[in-house]
Amino acid sequence: MEAFAALSGDRNPLHADPDHARARGFDGPVVYGGLLATKVSRLIGMELPTQDCVWTHLDIDFRGPLYVGEPATLAAEIVEVSEAVRAARLRFRIEAAAGRRLVARGTAELVYSDGAAR
Repeated sequence: MEAFAALSGDRNPLHADPDHARARGFDGPVVYGGLLATKVSRLIGMELPTQDCVWTHLDIDFRGPLYVGEPATLAAEIVEVSEAVRAARLRFRIEAAAGRRLVARGTAELVYSDGAAR
């Protein structure tokens, strides 16, 4: 969290100060939404069958907070592939509380190459 705050410049106390977060109706400090987006980026760049993927569009609908220190899972499915233009679309969900609470859901569009030098 501190590294992301330093990198992004986002020092909103909602993410670091438990008293501030509770005064705003949260159970504690809230994980940066940008950090959740990085998990989708890692999935696209590192976990798909090729590491030659780049996202071209990301749509995230945040449905509830993820609290600092709380485990979460990211699940995704590829819902469309176009071999002709080497593009794909996936749908994802981020859940907390062992899948009992939806944190975010969305879609990502990506392009990929065959790994050949260009």
